[in-house]
Amino acid sequence: MSEGIRQYLALAKTPQEREEMKERLLRLMEMRDEDIDFSDIPKITDFSRFIPGKPRFDAMREHNRKVEEERARKKSINTSESE
Repeated sequence: MSEGIRQYLALAKTPQEREEMKERLLRLMEMRDEDIDFSDIPKITDFSRFIPGKPRFDAMREHNRKVEEERARKKSINTSESE
C-alpha cells in the first residue's frame, strides 16, 4: 500500500469508516480511464484570462532562496554563540 493511501486511510475516525474508504479506493484503482465520465465538466473555451505561471514561480523561488539564506544565517549565528 502506498504512503498516500495510508495517509488517506489515517483520516478515518472509525474502523468501519476506514474499511469503507479502503473499498472506495480499491474500486477507483480498478476503474479504467475509459470508464470515467467527463461529460459534466464544462469545456474551457475562453483562455483570455489565463496568465503565464513562470514569472510567479520564479518570484516564489527567489523568495524561498532568501528565506533559506536568512534561516541558515540565523542558525550559524546561534551555533557560534553557543560555542
